[in-house]
Amino acid sequence: MPKRLKVAVTGAGLKNSPDGREGWAARAHLPALKKLADIYDVVAVCTTQQETAQNAARHFGVPHAFDNVEHMLEALPQIDVVCVSVRPVHHYKVVSAALRAGKHVYCEQPLGISTAEARAMTALAKQAGVRTVIGHQSHYEPATLHMAQLVREGYIGRPLSFNHTYFVGNYIVPRPSHRQWLFDAGMGGHPGYRSGHSLDRVMSVLGCDITAISADMAVQVPERIAVDTGGVIRSNQVDNMNYLLRMHTKAGEPIMGTMQTSFTAWYGSGNHFEVYGTEGMLMLATGSSPDWNKKTGEGDPSRGELKLYGARANLREYAANPTPPERLQNQYREIAIPKKHYYVDGMDRGRGAYLVAQTWHAFAQAINKGYECSPSFRDKLKIHRVWDAAEASVEKRAWVYVDYSGIS
Repeated sequence: MPKRLKVAVTGAGLKNSPDGREGWAARAHLPALKKLADIYDVVAVCTTQQETAQNAARHFGVPHAFDNVEHMLEALPQIDVVCVSVRPVHHYKVVSAALRAGKHVYCEQPLGISTAEARAMTALAKQAGVRTVIGHQSHYEPATLHMAQLVREGYIGRPLSFNHTYFVGNYIVPRPSHRQWLFDAGMGGHPGYRSGHSLDRVMSVLGCDITAISADMAVQVPERIAVDTGGVIRSNQVDNMNYLLRMHTKAGEPIMGTMQTSFTAWYGSGNHFEVYGTEGMLMLATGSSPDWNKKTGEGDPSRGELKLYGARANLREYAANPTPPERLQNQYREIAIPKKHYYVDGMDRGRGAYLVAQTWHAFAQAINKGYECSPSFRDKLKIHRVWDAAEASVEKRAWVYVDYSGIS
C-alpha cells in the first residue's frame, strides 16, 4: 500500500468573514485533505502571519504552522506535496520555491499572472521531475467525467457545436473588504482569467484544443458594497467574458461553439454546458442548492450538484416515420453517473470541497503510479495561450488563432 503523502497547505488563514465564506484553502482544501486522511497527512499550514497560521493549525488539527514558505520547506524536508492556494500574484514565488525543493505541486488557477510565469513554472516542474495539477476542481465533477467519457465513446457521434455558460453573482453582490484583491486587475493578470474553469471543461470534455477565438470582455459592474465597512469596493477586473470558439477534432473536423462567463448574475444558474453531434446531444446543468451553515470554518457553501442529460438520435426511425424538428426539442433524459466516477464518499457532492477532494484523490494516484495528472501545468499553459489570443482578439476586434508553439 502506498505511503501517506505529507502535504503542506499555503494560504490557509481563517478570515472570520462576515458572509461565512472563508478563503479557498480553509473552506475547501483542508476539509478535503482531512477527508482523505488515509491518503494524505497534512503536516503544515502556511500564511503570511504566524498568528493566522497558528489559528488555522489549531482549528484543523495540523501540527506545524509557518509564516514563510522557504522556512517551512527547510524545516520540514519530509513534505511530499505543496498546495498553493494563495493569491495569483504570489503563485510564481510559492510554486517556484516548492518545485526547486523537489515537491509535487497542486496550484490553484491561474498559473501565475502571465503566460511567461506559466511557461517558466511548467519548465521548472519538468526539470524537477515532479507531478503537478491545477485547481480546476470541476474537471473531476462526476457528471463532467462521464460526459467526457460518453463523447469519447461516440454517444453523440461527431461533435458539431456547443454552448457553455457560467452565471454567478460573485462580482455584483456586497462583499467583505478583504475580498478587494479580487477586483484588482493586477492581482489576476489575464483579464479573462476567471473563465479558466469553463475553458478547461470545454477542452477536456471535447478532447481537443481551442484553435481560434473571437472575444469580448468588459467590466460591467465597477463597484459594490463592502459589507463590513459600509464603504465601496471598486473594480477594474473584467467580470464578463464572451467567446466565440473554433476547435478541431484529432481528425481535423471542425467544432464551433460559444462560451459566456458572467460574474455579475444575480441568482445565477451556475454551469450549463450543451454539446451537439451528428447522432445526439449531452447537457450538464446545475441542480438546486441546499441549505448551508454560515458558521465560519465550516466549509464552503453548496452550489448544487451537476446533473447530466442526453439523448441519441435514431435516424432509421425518423426516416421511416418523419418527425417535425420542433417535436424533438427537449427530448432528453437524465443519465445516471457510474460509481467509478465517484472517488470520495461521505461528503456533500454539491460543495467545492467535494470536487477538491476528487482532484486530490486523482493527484495521489498520479504521484504514486508515476503519470501526469490532468489538468497539469502543461494543460494550464495551453489555457494561458488561449487568454493571450482572447486579449489580442479584443484589441484587434477580430478572430485570432491560438499559438501553442513550444508546448510539447
